[in-house]
Amino acid sequence: MTRLISTPSWPALTVALLVCFHGRCLAAERPDWAFFVPSAESAQLPPTSPGDARHTWHAPGSPRSYSSAEIHDVLNPPDWYPAEHPEMPPIVAHGSKPTTGGPPLLPCALCHLPNGAGHAESASVAGLSVDYIVRQFDEQRSGARRIAVGNAGTGHFLTALKNSYSSDQILDAARYYASLKPRRWIRVVETTTVPRSAVDPATLMRRVIAGAREPLGQRIVELPENETALLNRDSHSGYVAYVPKGSVAAGKTLVMAGAPGTGVACTTCHGPQLTGFGAMPPLAGRPPSYLVRQLWAFQSGDRHGAMAGAMQAVASRLSTDQMLAIAAYVASLPEGGGNLKAHR
Repeated sequence: MTRLISTPSWPALTVALLVCFHGRCLAAERPDWAFFVPSAESAQLPPTSPGDARHTWHAPGSPRSYSSAEIHDVLNPPDWYPAEHPEMPPIVAHGSKPTTGGPPLLPCALCHLPNGAGHAESASVAGLSVDYIVRQFDEQRSGARRIAVGNAGTGHFLTALKNSYSSDQILDAARYYASLKPRRWIRVVETTTVPRSAVDPATLMRRVIAGAREPLGQRIVELPENETALLNRDSHSGYVAYVPKGSVAAGKTLVMAGAPGTGVACTTCHGPQLTGFGAMPPLAGRPPSYLVRQLWAFQSGDRHGAMAGAMQAVASRLSTDQMLAIAAYVASLPEGGGNLKAHR
């Protein structure tokens, strides 16, 4: 079955052509800018710290200091502000080396940070319900949710990593992150030009190439407020999300009215402030590139779990420019505390 989905007349919106087979829809084009794919320009980035044990770094307002070697120890990521969160379970705080030739068991705080704010290339998990977090692991393991960030090798590594955690470790991490309140982490800025940047293959972080600016075009570019701080995993230093001019207002219209032809507003399922409702996750203040990745995954069939049907129906009617607009608006909203009611 082939369907041509028309879109409203917002500037630069494209017409999305979707081809569906047995419920799986193939999107016309994947927005690679949302998936943190390294490019030829990545070679122009300066190297990250080599991990010199002689150099010590201090995060502003933190009682702790770490050497570069300690900061870049992927099995023991720094915890700059221990008084700001409950005691972390072992799997959140520390990883372990592989014993059977598989990937190292990386701790959750490495990518998602002790406060759950996460990096733009990963996800913000603070305030998600326990049931929701556990279900995502189940669906990633079954193939109902595909991990596609970075290049193919990164996706395979992350899939293997998700499969290496025990059920008890997943539940411990889920309970910990569900207990946290989301914090303001992203500043949305509408613009036409941005600092020139590229994705660092080593970290998947988008980093600035010094000395130039470039047109933003129809994409979202998320850059660290302070690149050094974020490379050092300072969980007080967040992101600037550069979005096209007019996209926040356009996104608000789509969020409040629903995808074209559906009449179902996002607030119907995700709550009046998009802070979660029942089994539905909170969206407000989440990284916009993450939101685009998920909308595209529902549209393409990369997410087709037991509760994916409603989102597939909505996402199938969206162009990538509409996904961009929705994500820009949602990311600009206050987090509001998330949904902490569902527990296992």
